[in-house]
Amino acid sequence: MKSTSTETPDAAADWQALTDWFGTPLGQHLLGNERALVDELLQRRFGYHLLQLGCSELLLHERSPMGHRFSFCPHAGVATQHTAIAQGEAIPLAAESVDLVLLHHALDYAEGQHQLLREVSRVLIAGGHVLIVGFNPWSCWGLRNRLSRKGRSPFNARPLSASRVCDWLALLEFQVLTLRYSTYALPVNSARWIRYSGWMERAAARLNWPTGATWVLLARKQVLPLTPIHRQWRKLPVPAVGMPVSVEHRK
Repeated sequence: MKSTSTETPDAAADWQALTDWFGTPLGQHLLGNERALVDELLQRRFGYHLLQLGCSELLLHERSPMGHRFSFCPHAGVATQHTAIAQGEAIPLAAESVDLVLLHHALDYAEGQHQLLREVSRVLIAGGHVLIVGFNPWSCWGLRNRLSRKGRSPFNARPLSASRVCDWLALLEFQVLTLRYSTYALPVNSARWIRYSGWMERAAARLNWPTGATWVLLARKQVLPLTPIHRQWRKLPVPAVGMPVSVEHRK
């Protein structure tokens, strides 16, 4: 299963670089926090089919109770453990065929971010859910993204704020159920710095400060209610007059 690709030459390289980066101390720390939130939210969602679209070789759907879990890789030139090769902006699935879509930083690296969300809305059933993990541009990580030179993963992303994604989802008739922020450590790839920032992370996580490096959002595709059509009765030009019943008929 393959779809037409319009990816840039560096896209496949970014995919592999992110896979490697998630194995570093800082990447492992961020991934651990993301997994904790994703697992918590997935365990409460039931259905038949779950689709994951991501940014690397990672699979984050293992804790879901759904029976059929599958994932797509958008790059034809890489050796992948994902189920198939397909672009998120052109998902090769029928409309209303999936119960939940998990986007693990897929929006951050999508060429057409609006189109990706439209495709997610198309393949989701009415009442289905989308679970989105994204980098936060209003964090110290986002500041480093704007100041760092190209080629330093994961800072080649084009992160979107959670509020903007909420606005886009509202236009697609989604209801946001949960918004959580995560990972308040400084973006320094050092196990020592990560340990020192533990106290700050615990305090900020309890308050859900909107300055975390990542955000996790759960939204439901709303079911549009059917509006009954009331028939407009045509008025008679002359009021109807009842005719008296004869005595014989009454007998």
